[in-house]
Amino acid sequence: MLDEIHSHAISTFPEECCGLMFGNSSENSKDEAKHVIRIRRLDNAFDPSQRFHRYSLDPREFLMEEKSAEERGEKIIGVYHSHPNAPPKPSEFDRAHAWPELSYVIVEVLNGKIFETRSWILREDKKGFIPQAIRVKLHEKKEGLD
Repeated sequence: MLDEIHSHAISTFPEECCGLMFGNSSENSKDEAKHVIRIRRLDNAFDPSQRFHRYSLDPREFLMEEKSAEERGEKIIGVYHSHPNAPPKPSEFDRAHAWPELSYVIVEVLNGKIFETRSWILREDKKGFIPQAIRVKLHEKKEGLD
């Protein structure tokens, strides 16, 4: 799924992309790992003249996706977006619009190519972010005989 997020980020460059991550949290995990089972690309609803450094999710679309996820037994566990030609660190704008329970994956797109991807979670006091590890699970492909 990280490849899908990267593809989305490249396709919208030089504007920021944005989307949702769905899955579940391991209640018994010491590190409270989140497992993304699917993503959903969303349109950047911010003013077109400012999309090179801002993104916004349409609140109606967010609520619709949240309801749909509940019907499937999923939940929204995070938001991803890109930073065109800027580091993958949350901005003050990102902090002001973040929720503590969600993960925020930020992709740095440098001159149209993926440079770095980082994940963050807002501190409970909402004064900053804590970095999160990103682990990509590779699935073994089984070869069959025809």
